[in-house]
Amino acid sequence: MKLGAKSLDTKGRGVPFKFYTAYYVSTYSRKKAYTLRELLEGVKTADKNTLFHHVFHAVRAKHLLPPRYNNDFARWVGEEVGDEELAAALSDISGAEPATIEDIRKEIVAILEPAADERRGRSEFVFVGMEPVVVETKYVAHTLAEFLDLVEVVPGESIFYHFVTRRVLCGAGRNDFSTWLDKNFGLAEVADELSRIDPLAFNSEEALREAILTVLKKRLL
Repeated sequence: MKLGAKSLDTKGRGVPFKFYTAYYVSTYSRKKAYTLRELLEGVKTADKNTLFHHVFHAVRAKHLLPPRYNNDFARWVGEEVGDEELAAALSDISGAEPATIEDIRKEIVAILEPAADERRGRSEFVFVGMEPVVVETKYVAHTLAEFLDLVEVVPGESIFYHFVTRRVLCGAGRNDFSTWLDKNFGLAEVADELSRIDPLAFNSEEALREAILTVLKKRLL
């Protein structure tokens, strides 16, 4: 379904979309793993913020080239332990809706558990915690046209916050963009297509932004 130019200027039910952004302050968790068994135990017991950092910070890292592995656990297993098959399985975990950070923890544990033994890495895995600091931006969209324009120009950190952090870490259940498009405009099909985007398939916030824009432009213009 594509909307005409006039439809893009409507305000739907009149609920504006206010863009926020977030910065993630790293903290030292004092947890380390030297073996695959210790990595498994660390994944089981790490707080959700620490787990979120290690799974998703590759999307925030602004890579110029795609990394070989899409999360820190896969990278350590592949590069330090040398188990490329296990690393590939860990790199294939899904961050797509409706997964929360606890769903992702269960998936990682299920992959690691059968292989968790005393094999050691060349260096230890250091668990890094983080605290998100949420900041209100100046950007507010009242219409679909304004929303489309702002998705193109807001900071990448804002895209990541609304599309990933709010759902995966904060438990919103759905990314903020899909929720607003569905509830305020009744655009269920557009919302559903956005919801099928897996953020872990992208190596930067800008790549994620482009995937979101591709859907919005295809569906709205």
